[in-house]
Amino acid sequence: MSTHDRSENWGTSEAVDIDLQRQRHLFLKLAENAFLVAESLRDNYFKNTAAFITALRRAMMRQDSILATSAVDDLAWDDCAGEVVTFVDGGVGQVQISSQVPILLRVGSYCVRTGERQLASRESFGYYPVILGDLEGGSKERKDYIDIVRISAELLGGLSALDRTQDLNVLMFHGPLMYLVEAYAGHAPFTERDIDLFLGQYGTTSDQGRDLKEEFLRQARIDIYPAMTDDARRLVERRLFEPLAWIAFLYRSLIRVARERPKPPVIVGVVERGDLREFIETVLLRRVFRGLREKQREDYFNTMYGRTDLVSEKALLDRLGYTDSLLMGMLLRPGEASEPWEVGKFAGLRGGQMGLPGEASTMPMRWEPLQPPSPFGFPPIVACYVHVSETTEPIRVEVFKELGIEHLREAARRAYLYARLLPGYGFPVGLDIADKYAKVPTWLTDAYGKIIRHQLGVSLQQGEISDADMRRILVQAIYMTHRDWLFRPQA
Repeated sequence: MSTHDRSENWGTSEAVDIDLQRQRHLFLKLAENAFLVAESLRDNYFKNTAAFITALRRAMMRQDSILATSAVDDLAWDDCAGEVVTFVDGGVGQVQISSQVPILLRVGSYCVRTGERQLASRESFGYYPVILGDLEGGSKERKDYIDIVRISAELLGGLSALDRTQDLNVLMFHGPLMYLVEAYAGHAPFTERDIDLFLGQYGTTSDQGRDLKEEFLRQARIDIYPAMTDDARRLVERRLFEPLAWIAFLYRSLIRVARERPKPPVIVGVVERGDLREFIETVLLRRVFRGLREKQREDYFNTMYGRTDLVSEKALLDRLGYTDSLLMGMLLRPGEASEPWEVGKFAGLRGGQMGLPGEASTMPMRWEPLQPPSPFGFPPIVACYVHVSETTEPIRVEVFKELGIEHLREAARRAYLYARLLPGYGFPVGLDIADKYAKVPTWLTDAYGKIIRHQLGVSLQQGEISDADMRRILVQAIYMTHRDWLFRPQA
């Protein structure tokens, strides 16, 4: 359905009421918000929200629309027949020993050639495990330790997919293409042994893994570490890998490999059920408030909600609990995508302290040099929202800005096409398969938790188990995956 044929009825209060009551997930979210907002906002919360949405819809129908949208439902399976697509996701397993500690991580990939009728040629699976207990670096006491390991592993899985599939057309990650990076600043560096473990599971040749590692160390010695710290020599001499710098390097490597192809593949991250509010705050509501100020109607929201403090985009969202997915679910129709915006992934990325493996002291660090437009830092990300069906919230689609804004439209069209195979779920079917393939099942970790406890008991009584034996048990826990095929959803 075209985004340019909206009828007048779509912008009426009656149509908004009908849409909200028909889309139960939005109705329930508004009901939940009504209980969470201040008591003074609860009265008529639903009615006032409906009035706000009605006004926004009417503003979208003007010649100078307040929000640009585009159709992404114009791609058919015949149009992309023969395309090779790889879906990547990481899974974490937890084994109960003395406490809940994540000890298993594996990255799964699902590669499919669309339109191919022979099963053996149509799809293939790949994965590689990382045992977190084997890593020396990173700050294991931090709750987000598993995140930096998983992000590194997923990016290496994406590079591996690019390397082994020279005709790859689309590389799709489950989750944001890039997370909010400032949250992960300050972790102790990975050691060279850690990186060798990552690359040993990387799935490419040893030469490729060694070249990747040495290229990072070369850049770190010349550009990265001197910009990040006045004590770069300690990091260089010990051949340490600062996690954020290493992750930024892997992002840059993805872009470099993609650009080397005659037609760069579309590299995209797809987010379901996100709670971001950046798009409506920095794009949509900014335009709303600018228009209200120009018309000298700055009391519009205060009058509507009976308040005096709804004077800015942030204040409105803080008090009313609106998110991107909630408002976009009420403003987009199935088959539509919002206009793109550059996502702020780097706010708050400032200087701080970082510990070194095996040392009690810390060293001052500057993480600002990793922000765009640094040639060795994180690349900028552009995104849009795609509405798949009336039974689900819109999904967020993210791509690298440096590979071209046209990649965002191609990514949105394919995300919508793949998600239509699961209309009740509204998420690309290949990512759902990869997610279940990468997941370490509970039945498996429970079973191996019993084995591990038994082996620990043997070691206490007889002293007959070594660290190597324990690692072998853990590797078995993530390699025994024959039953994972049963997790595939029915298309």
